[in-house]
Amino acid sequence: MNKTRKQLTVLISSLLATASCLAEPIKLDLYTQEFPPLQVKVDGQAEGYTIKFVQAVIEDAAKTLPMEVNSLRFAPWKRAIKNTQQLENVLLFSISRTPEREALYQWIGAVSPYEVAVYRKSEGPKVSVTSLSELSEYRFAAQTASSFEELIKSEGFSHIIPVNKGKEAIKLLKMDRADFAPMVTASFPYRMEQYGYNPSEFVEVAKVDKLCQQLWLVTGHNTSKEVVEALNASLNKLKNQGLLQQLIDDYQPDSPVMQSYRNLR
Repeated sequence: MNKTRKQLTVLISSLLATASCLAEPIKLDLYTQEFPPLQVKVDGQAEGYTIKFVQAVIEDAAKTLPMEVNSLRFAPWKRAIKNTQQLENVLLFSISRTPEREALYQWIGAVSPYEVAVYRKSEGPKVSVTSLSELSEYRFAAQTASSFEELIKSEGFSHIIPVNKGKEAIKLLKMDRADFAPMVTASFPYRMEQYGYNPSEFVEVAKVDKLCQQLWLVTGHNTSKEVVEALNASLNKLKNQGLLQQLIDDYQPDSPVMQSYRNLR
């Protein structure tokens, strides 16, 4: 009897595995924004370490639940958010996890570190600090309505010069009209070159600890739990195997692919 039961169990497992292999793969639409070196386009191809990591996660998850990338779009943030929240099987990355966003998505997993630091011109104030609050008496260029502006306002900074774009903040540093400005550390060398400046002209002064966090891969609530669980399991497995850190190391500014990206700007 036990032998018959075991044979039946093996047969059912085999049939389920066969059915899984024959099932039409779930089509996933991916949305992101240009953000070197996480996600960029080089010669019309999607590149960057989060691009490669998310693709690897989907490929691995497909071993347990048939799925594949249907499209990968660099899209305006507003459209990407709307489609992710309203449609099925849409994935969005790389997005910060905040209390205001918590209920809007299913949070699959973190796909990148994210650090913000304040910079000065190399000839700027020669200060050595352990926290941002020690710089409250200096002039800060800050993008209007940004999380950085909100933070320094909440901490009582009074010498804030509002700008519309990050490029304008760096221009104020260069012209000695501001003492410090914030930048995302990972994209700093690329942005400086895009703005027409030499990165060596500026010096990192201090990390903005309250804005340093992980960036996430998310989907909306119309995507099935089965898809989310399969992606989450593969993401954690590949991260534990060191794939994400390996990819981050592969996409340094002097790597061939990022050199190509820099030459295109």
